[in-house]
Amino acid sequence: MTNDLAKDKLSDLLETLSQRQFTGKLEVQALPVTWNLYFCLGRLVWIGGGAHGMRRWYRLLRQYCPQISPKSICPRLVDDSHSWKYQALTILVKQQKIQHEQAVGVIKSTIAEVLFDILQQEEKAPLTFICNFSDEQTVLDTSLIPIHPIQALSEAQQAWKTWRNAGLASVSPNMGAVIKHPEKLQQLASPQVYQTLVKLIDGKRSLRDVAVKVKQDELVLVRSLIPYIRKKVIVLTNIPDFRPPTTNATTSPKANHSTPEVYASNLEEHQAVAAEAFSSPVAACHSQLPITKPKIVRPLVAHVEDSLQERQLMQEILTGASYGFASIEDSMQALPLLLEHKPDLIFLDLVMPVANGYEICAQIRRISIFKDTPVIILTGNDGIVDRVRAKMVGATDFLAKPISEQKVLAALQKHLNSESLPQDAALANLSFQTSN
Repeated sequence: MTNDLAKDKLSDLLETLSQRQFTGKLEVQALPVTWNLYFCLGRLVWIGGGAHGMRRWYRLLRQYCPQISPKSICPRLVDDSHSWKYQALTILVKQQKIQHEQAVGVIKSTIAEVLFDILQQEEKAPLTFICNFSDEQTVLDTSLIPIHPIQALSEAQQAWKTWRNAGLASVSPNMGAVIKHPEKLQQLASPQVYQTLVKLIDGKRSLRDVAVKVKQDELVLVRSLIPYIRKKVIVLTNIPDFRPPTTNATTSPKANHSTPEVYASNLEEHQAVAAEAFSSPVAACHSQLPITKPKIVRPLVAHVEDSLQERQLMQEILTGASYGFASIEDSMQALPLLLEHKPDLIFLDLVMPVANGYEICAQIRRISIFKDTPVIILTGNDGIVDRVRAKMVGATDFLAKPISEQKVLAALQKHLNSESLPQDAALANLSFQTSN
């Protein structure tokens, strides 16, 4: 982590990353556990890792997407080991297997749970923070719901404060509960309560799992167990995470060994426990989730612009000259879509909501595959200060608005190799050079 980003508290660091519109991955370490926070332009997109990454995934899928069997979703070879669940959600939404609102529910609950866990750990010991700036593995699709990190942290802090004030600071909701003295429990509890506890408190479910199972708030549930815990009739214990679904064909070895989570030794036993814990059918993991992508015309030119009129004009110019065209309206989606399409040249509007062209250009240049990709800033303010700042963030050139066919095609011929130009454009350029 660079010195100018070094912070002692999570709240301070998130504030800094938000202000600087950070794109990349923040690793939060409390060994042997690591959490991975994914950002795009200062917004929080996803959090992976932790002691119960798979258990949390199964539980929240069952809660928000009951039509999906978690075991049928496999990480792909190309997926980052901590973000494949988020990538699976985006694919499920695109394939219309789940609704957008269902995916949002999983994401929000994941972020809330993990931030709570981090705050609880931070209370015990200092955390270690490592910032990894944007690359192909850390820039995620932001089409679902990018979240303001300070707002998410504030909500988690309130939840943690309430939990701590209830005298539960030493109790993790990731812990499981076991009935140590069933005969004493039978004496203390009513017959109905006793039967319910015997069915739920079996050491196979975490407190969070039990709360979802009985549709009860975690705090209310744990408070109801406290009298029995104090009498040592019920004891709390650490329980392992579930092993992630794997297939020889679709799962990267890295995904199996890179997380510091604890897994039970028997996969079949884990599948049975997961099915019982969440009442969800366990399907064999036969295939990954493919997306059929349209054929891309090369050279491909991307245009990041919030104005529909400007995008339509650029499309007419480029397609009319036989260039491939990728239109990007949302500045928050710029980096993920650029990574997906890998254009040969990028036109980037300077003035856009959320993030401006300077900020996006700086993030583009941090991604290795775009190191040499021409990036042309489009603006109506063609001043020396704007040009200097554009060069400072790595812009290749500066094009004044309003755009025209002559300006755009001249910029393309200037910054694209003649070999990559469409045949008509290359011939036109050759004729121009010959005539001079």
